[in-house]
Parts: sequence; C-alpha cells; structure tokens
Amino acid sequence: MGRLLYFYPMAPFKREKIYDLETARVQVRKYCAYQERCQYEVAQRLRDMGLQAGVAESLLIELIEEGFLSEERFSRAYVRGKHRAKGWGRIKIIQGLKAKRVPESCIRLGLQELDETLYRDTLLSLLEKTQPWASRAEEYAASQAAQRKGYSWDEIQEAIRHQTNTAPGQ
Repeated sequence: MGRLLYFYPMAPFKREKIYDLETARVQVRKYCAYQERCQYEVAQRLRDMGLQAGVAESLLIELIEEGFLSEERFSRAYVRGKHRAKGWGRIKIIQGLKAKRVPESCIRLGLQELDETLYRDTLLSLLEKTQPWASRAEEYAASQAAQRKGYSWDEIQEAIRHQTNTAPGQ
C-alpha cells in the first residue's frame, strides 16, 4: 500500500511591517507610479505596512500634493480599462468605483470617458455571441449575461431592438 501524502495549504504571504517612514514613502511612491491607484487602496497599503494612522494620513496628503495620487485620474483610468478589457457596463463600473470608495463627483467624471458608440458596439457584440436567437429563452439568457456585465435593462432592450431592426433580411 502506498504512502499517503498530506498537503497543507501554505500560509498567506505576510508583508513585513515597515516602521521606517522614508522606506514606506519610497515603496508607496513606487506602488502609485506602477499604475493609477485610489486613495482607499493606498491607505490600505499603508495600513498593511504597519504605519500609524496619523503618519499614514500625512503621507497620503503628501502623495496627493505631489501628484502621485488623484481620484479623478484613477476614476477615468478605471472606467476606460474595465470597459475596454472586460466589457463592463456602467452599472458594474459604478459598483467597482463605489467599492473603492471613490467620490460620486469623480465617478461622474470617469463615466465621461465612455464613448457611446463604442459602448453600444460592445453591448451588441456581447449579445451577438448568442445570435441567432432561436427562442425567447435564449434571448433572455443573453440579456441576463449582459446584465451580469453591468448593462442596464433599458440599454439591453434598446440594443436588441437595434439588432432586430438591422438584421439581414428585414
């Protein structure tokens, strides 16, 4: 009889606590320079580094003043990226930004990055993946998939009407 091997799950990676302010400053600048970050992500990172709340807050203010951190810039980049890369609709994008605690005003500015033509084309291509619809059930399934991607019911119905009006043979 063979030997039984037991595999234990590895402990999650623990970040080393950093108490030196200058080291934390350098690391968090690299973190912000790598890609756009929101204040919530950076504050979480500073907490993970083990900085005291007052020190972390002053470092956060410093990053904003130096231009390493901008909620508006983050919001715009987030909207562009999630729509282009994942095909997300407005609803899911807004939910993602709210989860990152981005202010409403910055969310509105970020949503201006959506090109309406590209937005509609993305939704149409998502719906076309299940074309041609043989039944109402399949149409409903396609609508459900689009809703999971963050498109509103009105946007989906408008896209379906557009598809049926421009379908070949009509």
